Amino acid sequence: MIVTVVTPNAADNALAAGFLEEEGIRTRRCTTLAECVPLTGEDVGCLVLVEESLVAPELDTFHAALLAQPPWSDLPLLLIAGQGSLLSGLVQELFPHSGNVTLLQRPLHPASLVSAVNVALRSRTRQFEVRDLLQQRENAVRQRDEFLAMLAHELRNPLAPIRNAVYLLGTLDNEDPLFLKCRGMIDKQARHITRMVDDLLDASRIELGKVELRMQRVDVSEAVAAAVESCGTAISAQKHKVNVRLPRPGPMVRADPVRLEQATCNLVVNAVKFTPEGGTIDVKVSTDDGFALIAVADNGVGIRPDMLEHVFDLFAQDAVTIDRTKGGLGIGLTLVKRLVELHGGTIQAFSEGLGTGSRFEIRLPLNAAAEEKTAPKRAASELRPKRVLVIEDGSDTRESLGMLLSTWQHEVLYAGSGPEGLDRARETRPDIAIIDIGLPGLDGYQVARRIRREGTAWSRHVKLIALTGYGQANDRARALDAGFDTHVLKPVDPVELRTLLA
Repeated sequence: MIVTVVTPNAADNALAAGFLEEEGIRTRRCTTLAECVPLTGEDVGCLVLVEESLVAPELDTFHAALLAQPPWSDLPLLLIAGQGSLLSGLVQELFPHSGNVTLLQRPLHPASLVSAVNVALRSRTRQFEVRDLLQQRENAVRQRDEFLAMLAHELRNPLAPIRNAVYLLGTLDNEDPLFLKCRGMIDKQARHITRMVDDLLDASRIELGKVELRMQRVDVSEAVAAAVESCGTAISAQKHKVNVRLPRPGPMVRADPVRLEQATCNLVVNAVKFTPEGGTIDVKVSTDDGFALIAVADNGVGIRPDMLEHVFDLFAQDAVTIDRTKGGLGIGLTLVKRLVELHGGTIQAFSEGLGTGSRFEIRLPLNAAAEEKTAPKRAASELRPKRVLVIEDGSDTRESLGMLLSTWQHEVLYAGSGPEGLDRARETRPDIAIIDIGLPGLDGYQVARRIRREGTAWSRHVKLIALTGYGQANDRARALDAGFDTHVLKPVDPVELRTLLA
């Protein structure tokens, strides 16, 4: 690293630099502050400034350079002033954006200068180490997120035909108890895996600040009722009794209704996991001193006192769940906490210990005067059969999706690659095309763009649905930019798909 000596006096500059160079310290000589900018290169160790160099406009330029330092950098400054100088009381005013300023007084012994410079260089070395660690962490986080995105994609692909098959099995006239039980087990576990994949990706998005809330005026009771209903399968499987107390109309908050429902659902699922079969879960909505309260309580295994403050930590697991029959990934409560905090709220966990049950309470600020932005009502489903082209390279997904569409009386066409799908689309001109993204030959984005570029009335009006395992925000944006009308994640709920087709 290089020590920059800044003084307008050439003799003083040479003298100070000479003392340092005799000790093996590399130096650079400047006569003005402006000359020593930029300040954050690999070789910039510290600056030795004499008071005569602190003149405008050079000082203004220097301040701008200090402000431009990255967060890890706090360049050491050694300021040399005469005894009785007014600078000793003005250091904070002169360098308001620097926390690493050392004042040295004249007459200055060469050994004192060398010692101060060595201390500054050690400090700078630590800063570079912090920079490298931060870069390593960023790289690790990026690699983790890339892995999670790929993992989610690889898990969603097999889940899609499983969900489709479960729905189709439900349309069969078969009351055999073993058949019904096995179908229910497959459905429950497929939903469980889907929820875990979603939680993994959501936790990553929130940590990186990539979750966009669609805020509107929300009735808390309605959101909580929807959450409890969506957890019905898990509740029924454990034969729990759920007591729901919701005021009608409920308290109004400004929130993203989907995310509020998700947070509440995660609390209910957590209660289901940690409450023995046949237990009781209480869900209540109320108000308190300007806040809407959502409380989910159970009479389950409870929480050890030393775990109360850690239950919201990412991947936190209590040793009591080591048998893995209840534990999950340790993501659900972390996700709830971060979603609630994004809404300006808080969440607390309460328990008197093991075997006493637990209670989680969400507090959200009331905002009854918030601008009302209700979601548009969906039109009633049309039953008119349509011509639907399915472009999907996974044979099980393609065939199971086709069987679903056929049960709804749609005419189904198939293609197993991008080029084949584009040819079939041009040849048959379907009303709707459901297109996978990761296709061989041409990917789904390319297929959509080429269809839209046809310039015909059909290519402008055909409904293009991206059905994919890639669910990051940029994946959705990229799909819409390519010409898709909507972006749907695998495995899509058949009810949702039917609504889209209608």
